[in-house]
Amino acid sequence: MWTSICVMSMLFLALYVTIVADLGFVPRKSWAWQNSVNSLNIDIDPFALHPEQHIFRRPRTIALHWNITRGPRRPDGVLKQVYLINGQFPGPTVEARSGDELHISVFNGIADADEGIAIHWHGMTLKGSNEMDGVVGITQCAVGPGSTFAYKFNVDQEQHGTFWYHAHSAVQRADGMYGGLVVHKPVGKGRNQQSDLSVHEYDSEKLLLVGDWYHMSADKVLAEYRDFRSFSNEPVPDSLLINGAGSYNCSNARPGKPVDCVETDVPMVRMTGKRVRLRIVNTGASAGYSLQLDNAAMQLVTVDGGGPVLKPAPWTSTLGVLYPGERMDVVIFPTDEQQQQSPVLKMALDPELMQLMNPALTRMQEFPLNWTRSHISSGSAEVGDGWELVNVFNLENAQGHPVALDEAPADTTVLYTSLGINAFKKNEPWGELNHTSWVWRDPYAKPLLAMDKNAWHSGTEQANPLRTFKVPRFEAGEQRWMDLVVNNVDDRGHPFHFHGHEFYVLASRQDDLDRAYNPYEYHDAEIPVNTNNPLRKDTVYIKPRGYVILRFQLNNHGLWLIHCHVVWHQAVGMGAVLQVGNIEEATARNTAYSCRGLRDMVDGEVGQKTKTS
Repeated sequence: MWTSICVMSMLFLALYVTIVADLGFVPRKSWAWQNSVNSLNIDIDPFALHPEQHIFRRPRTIALHWNITRGPRRPDGVLKQVYLINGQFPGPTVEARSGDELHISVFNGIADADEGIAIHWHGMTLKGSNEMDGVVGITQCAVGPGSTFAYKFNVDQEQHGTFWYHAHSAVQRADGMYGGLVVHKPVGKGRNQQSDLSVHEYDSEKLLLVGDWYHMSADKVLAEYRDFRSFSNEPVPDSLLINGAGSYNCSNARPGKPVDCVETDVPMVRMTGKRVRLRIVNTGASAGYSLQLDNAAMQLVTVDGGGPVLKPAPWTSTLGVLYPGERMDVVIFPTDEQQQQSPVLKMALDPELMQLMNPALTRMQEFPLNWTRSHISSGSAEVGDGWELVNVFNLENAQGHPVALDEAPADTTVLYTSLGINAFKKNEPWGELNHTSWVWRDPYAKPLLAMDKNAWHSGTEQANPLRTFKVPRFEAGEQRWMDLVVNNVDDRGHPFHFHGHEFYVLASRQDDLDRAYNPYEYHDAEIPVNTNNPLRKDTVYIKPRGYVILRFQLNNHGLWLIHCHVVWHQAVGMGAVLQVGNIEEATARNTAYSCRGLRDMVDGEVGQKTKTS
């Protein structure tokens, strides 16, 4: 009888895990089942991934319902109001496979403020679903308190990799409105089709959402940055979080900015199996970082949304720099077979955007790796005797798989990005691309996608009142390609993200001697470009006073934002909108209709508040 009860308990628990994981997330708790004879630990980790549930099945519709609220949390021991999705910070991890259809209903449950929200699906191409891109002012109105917006889109059959979702309204991303989105590559029907687990030889997958963290609210941090006394110096973060947790030394708090702080233990990163695929996302607001390993090694396998890396990439103990919005997948394993010394993951924040001093910040932070080998597969691969460990591997040296690209694209556009102190704006910092800024005045106003193009300029705010808002348009076609050149005029770097597109990085340059400004001129044929094995990405770092050349297909109709992914730079206008092809009348009409419903809800609440006040 006892055996029957045990079996029934295990079946119930397995069914529970399957059902919950089927929704794309698992609760943040640990379950253990034991008896006097055997001990079986079943660890439910919200950041442990489940490719086995997705790579063998057929495409299907995944329906999720989210309630976004705010609440007090101590991610690193310091009390702060953070955004919660279904009570979780970070938000639930979404898992899918290529070809799935996602239906995600987002309810704004923020009750104590007139605060709109919108969710962007970072790295997803969203073909045929431009209106689901989640950008306030371009593809939708903000979702006001008490309102719901239903995001519905198909995952492209050819798209798989590490993605994430985050707020694209105000600066809410810096206060925790984000989560992971992983699209698994399905196994084909042919005999020789292999899963990623076999190709890259690993036992399990885990998501790491890693980013800088500010103890003040993002609105207050932005206000300090906009103050002319900042001299356009970016605010320096206070801490660093891995999967929403960190450890802050309360004695480091600045006397001028006291915090409610409780000492917490350093979070431990749990690893299952000998070789683990880490899907790493830089969720930070400002800083890039490098990964350093003690008693372990890692190998880069993909970048951003699954852009493959030319094999074999070297095994290394240090890898970086990964900038905000970028992702990288690595396979990691312990090098000390006898476990005499425990592996440690070190995160080193890049100091480039830290011109000001912040004594509260510990720039290098360490996180122990807790390796559990109880679930090692019998086929777990070993690294051969002749393997070489490289001390440092720079991400910019990675190369992609061979690809056939034409030498000359159909279109070429050159952008110049700048960030500086603006005399027209009370000496505040202000960003521009080709003398155009992207700052939307009213989050509840009708977005560009639902407006007549002749009125597009009316909702934006420009750095110079004499300049007008411009949206360049490019013809679309399955065989049409475009080269986008972005020249960085600034003395600081910018990680740029292009919505709705993946691109090949043909070149990334900077003057090696004195970082003098040396822009790319397209007629200069002497500058080499890599059309053989460039990396495929959706977010790219542009070096100080440097440039990048990006090539992509013009086959995704709509209005798409390209912008710096540093929250503070984006907030002061460093972005531009590109139009690819035509905007369907039905898309514009549906966008206007949904926006009108959201605005009516907000107007009704405002009117009700006015009547009762």
